[in-house]
Amino acid sequence: MFAEIRREYLNAENPALPFVICTVGETANQGPVNRPQGFAHHHILWVRGGEGIFWVGGERRALTSGMGLFCRRDVAHAYERQGSGPLHTRWVTFLGGEGALDYYAVPEFFFFQADAALVSAADRLDEACQGGSTPLSRSAVGYQFLADWLRQEFEPAVSPAARIRQYLEDHFAEPLTLDEIGAQVRMNRYALCRYYLRDQGITVMEQLKKIRIAKAKQFLRYASWPIEEVGRLCGYNSPSYFGKQFREETGRTPRAYREQHNG
Repeated sequence: MFAEIRREYLNAENPALPFVICTVGETANQGPVNRPQGFAHHHILWVRGGEGIFWVGGERRALTSGMGLFCRRDVAHAYERQGSGPLHTRWVTFLGGEGALDYYAVPEFFFFQADAALVSAADRLDEACQGGSTPLSRSAVGYQFLADWLRQEFEPAVSPAARIRQYLEDHFAEPLTLDEIGAQVRMNRYALCRYYLRDQGITVMEQLKKIRIAKAKQFLRYASWPIEEVGRLCGYNSPSYFGKQFREETGRTPRAYREQHNG
């Protein structure tokens, strides 16, 4: 769990940063909550286990595993467990980000489904807020978390293939696995491979390779980073493997490509 403890970053009326991650956490035995004046932060909360009754905006809703509630700050709400079992909740709270919320015309509150992509993104956010992170670094990764989530919730539906392609474009520098990519469209790795090859005529990993090499070509032409660093920035931790993949795609070594275009 992460909680911001520096009070100067928790002042909603006079914020020190345009976006602040306040808390990221979960509890396996959620107690009753009653906030007639609302909460000091915007919050995204979802159920990971059990069942709860939620009251907000005159609505009463039973939420079970995978269901969630978003509330803007100062919106009155309450919730408690229902039944004999514990209520397991997970949440992210933040200040700022009104520009993103208003861009998508996000209402004062709404209910949502917490899919695997949100759970994975919350895990990454929690990790990024630990250790040697700073308020500024947390602000950056937190705003990206919010923007990605809002895009998924409010932008018009796109095909699974387009969502996969966008995810590869956004995360090409990371050591992606088929399981991670499939989680973005709720497919296991086998269904993902069959679907993408049938729909696009190319495998997912071939698509990722093409994206990485296209990015590498841009870096080689317009940046002065060492070739090994270009490979690393494009998802290749092994310089020899980067060279092999680049030659397969372009017919030239990274060095020959750079010399040709910068000679």
